[in-house]
Amino acid sequence: MSIKEKLKIDLRKNVIFQTTTTFILAVAFMSIYQVAKFYLLKDLTLFQSNVITVIFASIVAAIAVYFILRDHNKLITEINKGIAERRKIYQESSLNNSLLEATLESTIDGFLVVNKNKQITRVNKKFIELWSIPNSIIEFNDTDKLFNFISAQLSKPKEFFDIEQGAINNPTKETLDTLELKDGRIFELYSMAQKLENQIVGRVWSFQDITDRKEAEKKLQENVETYKAIFHNSSDGMFLMSDVFIDCNDSVCNLFNCSKEDIIGKSPIVFSPEIQPDGRESSISAKNKIENAYNGKPQRFYWQHKRKDGVLFDAEVSLTAIIIGGKKLILAIVRDITENKRAQNIREVLYQISEAAYTASDMIALYKKIHEAVSLLMPAINFYIAIYDEKTDMVSFPYMVDEFDPPYPPKKAGNGLTEYILRKGEATLIDEKLDLELREAGEVELIGTPTLIWLGVPLKVEGKTIGVIVVQDYHKADTYGEEEKQILVFVAEQIAQVIERKRNAEAIKKFSEELKELNTTKDKFFSIIAHDLKNPFITIMGFSDILLADYNELSDEERKYYIEEMKKSADLSHDLLQNLLQWSRAQTGRIDYQPEKLNLLETIEENFVLIKKSAENKMIELNHNISKDVFVNADEAMLNTVFRNLLTNAIKFSNKNGKISVTVSDNEYSFLINVRDTGIGMNKERVNALFKLDSTNSTAGTSGEAGTGLGLILCKEFIEKHGGKIWVESEEGKGSTFSFTLPKFS
Repeated sequence: MSIKEKLKIDLRKNVIFQTTTTFILAVAFMSIYQVAKFYLLKDLTLFQSNVITVIFASIVAAIAVYFILRDHNKLITEINKGIAERRKIYQESSLNNSLLEATLESTIDGFLVVNKNKQITRVNKKFIELWSIPNSIIEFNDTDKLFNFISAQLSKPKEFFDIEQGAINNPTKETLDTLELKDGRIFELYSMAQKLENQIVGRVWSFQDITDRKEAEKKLQENVETYKAIFHNSSDGMFLMSDVFIDCNDSVCNLFNCSKEDIIGKSPIVFSPEIQPDGRESSISAKNKIENAYNGKPQRFYWQHKRKDGVLFDAEVSLTAIIIGGKKLILAIVRDITENKRAQNIREVLYQISEAAYTASDMIALYKKIHEAVSLLMPAINFYIAIYDEKTDMVSFPYMVDEFDPPYPPKKAGNGLTEYILRKGEATLIDEKLDLELREAGEVELIGTPTLIWLGVPLKVEGKTIGVIVVQDYHKADTYGEEEKQILVFVAEQIAQVIERKRNAEAIKKFSEELKELNTTKDKFFSIIAHDLKNPFITIMGFSDILLADYNELSDEERKYYIEEMKKSADLSHDLLQNLLQWSRAQTGRIDYQPEKLNLLETIEENFVLIKKSAENKMIELNHNISKDVFVNADEAMLNTVFRNLLTNAIKFSNKNGKISVTVSDNEYSFLINVRDTGIGMNKERVNALFKLDSTNSTAGTSGEAGTGLGLILCKEFIEKHGGKIWVESEEGKGSTFSFTLPKFS
């Protein structure tokens, strides 16, 4: 029924009501008039009575007309207003229907509406599209046929029939279920009762393809499970943190040697030293890196962490901002790189040591480089390298840095900790307890300042121990352990090879210099033969010719002069030949070096006897301060050659009434012997030229004594053969002092 028809019916009802009401009122007024006329107007004439009747009737009619017109206008106004309202409602209803229609056709859900009689009252295009419904089924309007068509596409049709039956049995129930189709799609099914004026008139079925959503949820779940697996099973420590730790995996507990309760709610600074290796404060550096990560700049850096027991370890840390539950957090990954850092340091140290073999100017520079390299791996404030000479059984300490002890001098291998490592041939970590046990067992003896921990590692080349490298600590007993021992053992092999390589290089350099010196020696040798050895024979031959030719004409004094000169030339030739013989034997290695226990007093007195005549000729005083209990370990023939040459030179370059003294002073492992004269002395240029074969030349003595300069070369070679040194101090006009060292006999 249209709005217009409804308004006509309403108007008709209103007119009937108004007419009936007016009639009743007219009858009522007429009745009142008749009563009044009978009782009050009975004395009036007929004309008067009719006039009054007409007037009263007119008044009643006017009143009735007034009310009828008033109510009619009001009714018309109300009807017009109703018409406008109903038109507005109709328009709104049409708009809503249009919106509903548009919504139903544009939604991703497929809608099916079925009435109580199981007839299809509404479907949208999406429903038809989702289920590929033929038009014939929709037009046939058979719900059973439609549901059978739907069920045929499901993996489990019975589930859908159960849902349908449940809705029939309980019409008010809302349902939410999931349907799996044979083609792999997944639909979400929602159904509810359709009500009109609170009465159930049918049911609405909503179908939505949630295949993509389910796939996304599945992937999300897989990602969550993967994340959890990675988080909890990672060998790296993983944190979730803001300004404090919120969660962590078990690897974190292993890294920091503590429980989760010790970590959760704590600041990262609790597990860091106050200062990082780069010198920055941990609190400031950590704050900057966390802020950068929050600002979208992922951080990756080296960090030194601290375990619960205070032990430090090297770590690689990465910080990344992530969103969890709408809240921005930091995912921190901590990897223990202590072993990698150690391996890197070892590689760097090995490279530095290997490079030092070629860049170090000498052995001391090489030892210093080795010390610096080892310091990168462990504390090495107290450090030394000992070198063992198997031929002489001597231990030298060419490099030593120590807080308390000065560098040890070379010594015969004894019972120190160094020699213990040499004998044992194995790296050994010695604490106070083991040191005491070894001393009580007679294995070692205390040398130098006692330490709390001592670590010695043999230096081996091709299985042969050439020395020992040592680190020690006087203040902390836990400075070195098995870890440091293994590290030092690892680098010691490279150190030994580098030392040996450098020693070989220096030996080659020395051999080259010696070869050059040998060439000079050869030239000098031939020069001596050609010149120095020829001159005395020229003198002898010349004077002998004179004696043979003019013997009878010469006086006794002249004959004696020529004979004495010939004797001097013969003695000079003899001394020269003797020195040449010894020197050549020394150069060719044919001279025997046989050290033995010698009483130095007896040796010097024997040599004083040999030069006594020469000293008396120049009235030179000979003296010494040697006691009878001074014994040296020396070759007797070589030692006599040294003393004879030095004393002869002292007489040669001393003036008459001069003095020559031999003094001995005691060093720890050797004797220092000085041969001092009060002769003419030498300038610096002459001093610097001594002991050098290529610059030797003979200088005449104060009484014209001749020489070759070869004697001092012999002295140098023989003293060095004994492991000693020889040098000279001289000043022109004041004399010279020749000093040399000889090993003690022990």
